[in-house]
Amino acid sequence: MMSIKKILSEHFLIVIFLVFFASITTYKFIVHPTPFYDWDEGIYAQVGREMMQKPSLVPLWQNQVWLDKPPLVPLFYGLVGLLPIKPEYSLRFATLGLTIFALALVYIFYYRLIKKPEIPFLTVAVTALVPLFVQRAQVLNVDVFLLIGWYGYLVFFPKFWSSLGFLLIGVLSKSTLGFYPAVVLLFYYVVTSYLRKQGSRIDVNYIDSRLRGNDHKNYGNEGKSYKSDIGKIIIQILICSLWFMIMIIVYRNDFLRTHFVESQFKRVTASIESHFGQRMFYFDEIFNQLGVLKWFLPVGLLSLIISCLKSRNRNFFFSLLIFFPWFLFLNLTKTKIAWYLYVIIPQFALIVVYPFQIAIKSRLLTNVLLIIIIIIVAKIVVIDNRFFTTFYSQTDENYETAIYAKRQCDRLGYLVSDNTRSTYATLKSMNLVITSTRWWGDHPSMVYYFGKKVDFIYSLSELRGYLPSMKINDCIAFDQSDSKYFNTNQTLSSLNKFNNIELYRK
Repeated sequence: MMSIKKILSEHFLIVIFLVFFASITTYKFIVHPTPFYDWDEGIYAQVGREMMQKPSLVPLWQNQVWLDKPPLVPLFYGLVGLLPIKPEYSLRFATLGLTIFALALVYIFYYRLIKKPEIPFLTVAVTALVPLFVQRAQVLNVDVFLLIGWYGYLVFFPKFWSSLGFLLIGVLSKSTLGFYPAVVLLFYYVVTSYLRKQGSRIDVNYIDSRLRGNDHKNYGNEGKSYKSDIGKIIIQILICSLWFMIMIIVYRNDFLRTHFVESQFKRVTASIESHFGQRMFYFDEIFNQLGVLKWFLPVGLLSLIISCLKSRNRNFFFSLLIFFPWFLFLNLTKTKIAWYLYVIIPQFALIVVYPFQIAIKSRLLTNVLLIIIIIIVAKIVVIDNRFFTTFYSQTDENYETAIYAKRQCDRLGYLVSDNTRSTYATLKSMNLVITSTRWWGDHPSMVYYFGKKVDFIYSLSELRGYLPSMKINDCIAFDQSDSKYFNTNQTLSSLNKFNNIELYRK
């Protein structure tokens, strides 16, 4: 075991950076508290709270079983929410802690492959300061769990139970996507096993040695275990699959339809819920996220190829680009969502910084490089991305309506905006909605802040049926542009108005 002093001495750059990143984010949380934003934060905070109140190991939304997602993420946030701390603090600090842990795993993984700290450090620095990553570090989300699951599995792969734990984190947070690192390694071992039987001169043990943290000069004996690793990976996949089997047994066709057909297959084959985009959507998005650094991508790929050719084993190229196939697959999906790129950011960050490996051979050049990086970091964080002035939610009319209605109303109806009603009707006619599409309304965080039943109304025909069902002290909220549908109703009285949102009570 390395002493703490030795770790700090050899890896002081990453330690300083992670402390810096955590510190500025903590400062922002404390100085500028904001409500949970729509959509993800409000949803995961509410689902987690309901899982604790029930209690339940299955996600719940307004007492309905939510079969779209596995339970780990809302369960985690629900447990953290039990702490005697304001949830907007505790849950976001928990996310920040997970983000720091994820970055540490990214560093360890690439350090074991490259055996020098500078490139892994630069990879983490670029990753952490990509705008999308900065945003996800400050809000409740499922993506950081998947990132931990993927990199944690590879870092701890030689240890069966530890790597299984990380594989479970990935699967129980993002379903079948969590299997990615195990499937890739399984493919690697099966193919290399075949090549060895065919008498190929390609060394099949190189990646196995690097994953185990050994120097490639001494990898011979460790690599002999790759055949047994095939069995270990299969067993791990089967163990993680038990959750799917249990859910199928309990919920049968409901689970198969909502979890697999709607939430996974349909997202690949159709642009559901208005998530449209051009064929090059993810290429354009990653270029935008990297900014000026995108120009280093071709140079980085060329540097990787040169390293591969110079290396005693060409599988080094595969080990450094192990996540790139996911990006290629992502471009085949029809549903385009920017944050799907989150887990691939470290892979592109590595490609961008890899050319600097030439400079780090000189200590002087290394110091100059780090100074330049620090300047770039400061510019990106403070000036370009406006770190301290960019907020993802605010105390708006919807938040104020929910907080006020909580004290005045037993139940809340909410007529979604005319634009949302029109969009929903169009998407429904095109079969681009799923079971849970209409659960969220315009602002799902209102459910969390109201704390009681909220009914989202998606059409005027629904509204006509809803109004007679309202009981004394039930309320309904709507945009003032829809006030014409309520002014003549004698059973309702105006309760309050928050900017463009009007609140009536029976």
